[in-house]
Amino acid sequence: MTDTHLVRRLTTILAIDVVAFSTMSARNEEHALGLLGQRMDTAGTLIREHRGRVFKLTGDGLLAEFASPVEAVRAALEIQEAMRSANATAGPDDQLVLRIGVNLGDVVESGDDLMGDAVNVAVRLESISATGGICVSSSVYDQIIGKLMLGAEDIGEQHVKNIPRPIHAYRLTVDGAKPVAAHPAHTAAKAAPRSRSLLLGAAVVALLVAAAGGTWYLRGATLSGPPQNAHPTSATASAPQAAVPQAAASAPAVPAAAPTPAAPPPAAGPRPFIPAEVPFLPDFRRRALENYAADEGSKALAISIRGIIAMATRRVDVETARRVALEECDKTVLREVPVFRDYDRCMIYAVGNDVVWSFRPPPTPPFPYVPSKRPSPPIAFDPTTAPLLNVPARERLAEHYLKAVHSRALVLGRNHFDWWTSSNNDDDAIRRNVQICGHLTGRPCVVYALNNDALVQTPTMMRPVNILTPTDIGNLDPNQHEAVMRYLIANDWRAIAASSAGRLGIASDRASEQDAVAAARQACAQAGGTDCTVVAIGPFLVEPK
Repeated sequence: MTDTHLVRRLTTILAIDVVAFSTMSARNEEHALGLLGQRMDTAGTLIREHRGRVFKLTGDGLLAEFASPVEAVRAALEIQEAMRSANATAGPDDQLVLRIGVNLGDVVESGDDLMGDAVNVAVRLESISATGGICVSSSVYDQIIGKLMLGAEDIGEQHVKNIPRPIHAYRLTVDGAKPVAAHPAHTAAKAAPRSRSLLLGAAVVALLVAAAGGTWYLRGATLSGPPQNAHPTSATASAPQAAVPQAAASAPAVPAAAPTPAAPPPAAGPRPFIPAEVPFLPDFRRRALENYAADEGSKALAISIRGIIAMATRRVDVETARRVALEECDKTVLREVPVFRDYDRCMIYAVGNDVVWSFRPPPTPPFPYVPSKRPSPPIAFDPTTAPLLNVPARERLAEHYLKAVHSRALVLGRNHFDWWTSSNNDDDAIRRNVQICGHLTGRPCVVYALNNDALVQTPTMMRPVNILTPTDIGNLDPNQHEAVMRYLIANDWRAIAASSAGRLGIASDRASEQDAVAAARQACAQAGGTDCTVVAIGPFLVEPK
């Protein structure tokens, strides 16, 4: 008979266990227990920082729950990083290595304790994790893909003890590195691993501060993804398909280099702290980051997507530095942000001179992020006629954006997302806005207006329905992907035509909308397309009126 008084809910369970703790205890039980207490305190602190809750200690490990699978995995990443950092400077008797499992599922509440299949699966996933690694169920993997800086090894269907059904599992690896060989697993049968280099980019969270008294607006987008100053051509991987002949794609060349260094390539070890790569910050705060990099001792840096930072330096240990930096950053955000939301919370970006922030750089258009040629004559920005905006957004832009006095850029993103913030100069405003929009939407965004001028023209032949991104056009081969990325910052008028066979025609810098559409169709036909349809005019996906 079913107990109708049971309280069930969906949550994310994180299970931690110490590798070979029995052996450590046999050598020196008192020392092993003291070390375990210290390391579990560190893990508990990181769990709380990611809005998690420890609900059970398990002798040589613990169980915790999180409302968000993304936050659970980020906590797991930082816990393993904290363990590696501690082990790097510890003696042979002070080495402590963890395995972590994460599962999303239904649980039953029993006071402060949680029970049920979701908890049991998390524990079993921990048992098949690589030593020093993290193993997640497919339910967690589906929620974090595209949001965190990770690689993943698909180890297939796992048959584990006391779970009657197979569990599809993934072993996660930092920055795409291959996982360490697994500790002997408690599996009855294991499907052949299928290694994949899956870069899970961009996150749940975020927004940016209005430097110099600006304001911001957000609406209507699914939050995902994260940034650093990365070269944008690495934004998306593409699957091979029919190639576009060179003559079929007419788009401007991308400048040779952006003004800030590219994001570091995937690497197995910690990422070094480089001030120019810290995302979201206005330029005037970069000097503080240089001071942080030069400082010595135990230190930590916390950042907010609002562009606010806090650093704690020369502390007694890194745990204290992390706590102080995070607390001070959150206090500043609470003081400066009129309406505080969960994505406004600060995050630890660096501990010492190692980056521990797990989000990937945001996808952005190629530098310089905007077309090289402005519409002539200039187009005054008018919120009442701008595309892809709803009535409340138009009203807010008329009331605040048009009346702002500092440099500002309005960007448009996928699914009717609009965002703007003020800055000290035009270049800074553009950079910060495309970063944050790319972080939130997980796709490159379009700078629609700079100050009070519109930078792109609105189609009239067809109806704009969304912002164009390379993934909207299907499986592009590398040449096609590169051509579409260049198209994102091409001069108007411009258009893209595509055929069902994967042929593309791209035209830009045309005298009129009609000329751009005709040239794109012709280029598509010349590339071998037989049913060429216009899919984009300017930076907009379009459909017939």
